[in-house]
Amino acid sequence: MTSRVAPFSSTASRPPAVDRYGVRLEDTGADSGVALAQDAAGRVDPADPAYLRAAPTGLQWQRGWDGAALPVSASDGPTRISGGVATGFARTPQGAALAGLDATARALAAPDGEWESVVRQRFYGEPDMVEVLLDRYRLARARTVDAARYVVVPDGVRLMGGYDGELAVVETATRDGAGGYSVSSLAMVWVDGDWRVRIPGVVEQFWAPPRHVMSIEDFGAWKGGPR
Repeated sequence: MTSRVAPFSSTASRPPAVDRYGVRLEDTGADSGVALAQDAAGRVDPADPAYLRAAPTGLQWQRGWDGAALPVSASDGPTRISGGVATGFARTPQGAALAGLDATARALAAPDGEWESVVRQRFYGEPDMVEVLLDRYRLARARTVDAARYVVVPDGVRLMGGYDGELAVVETATRDGAGGYSVSSLAMVWVDGDWRVRIPGVVEQFWAPPRHVMSIEDFGAWKGGPR
């Protein structure tokens, strides 16, 4: 399958859509999304005080399978989307966050035959742990057949301190029904030239209840917009 890359100016071929909370999603007409042309000069300056929470340049959320929100940028990746798998994320905090958000979204929303490739290629762990994770995603997808509609644009994103280009701990905040926000975290590792989600020793940690907070003042706003 050929890779899809859009011109820097725009990916929109249809009117925009929204996620279940009304946040804008670009409708490219491609369920797996369309990668944007990249300009590394637009990356966030490491000296910026907001370096660990600032959104990447040209951030855009695209409408994927059944309405899932898929992130792309014009500065930090992905550079390629093929067979339902996005690759080529920058070795930056923004690249790590994009990769984590992308991988978990695709693992839940991509169709059979593609989501398995996402897990095998975009998650990292011992082979037996990858198989355990595949089984757990099969169960999750069977229990929630419309899981894609719950893959929404987060209200806030940040990286924890200690980012070093090898390991990045990404936190995302999403509104909940209690008037606050649910915060989840992912450990990302740099392997073979790209960011991958580190599979924990206990796979069930991915489905552990999120932390509840009332304020996301220390998170970055990653809503994105059209290009």
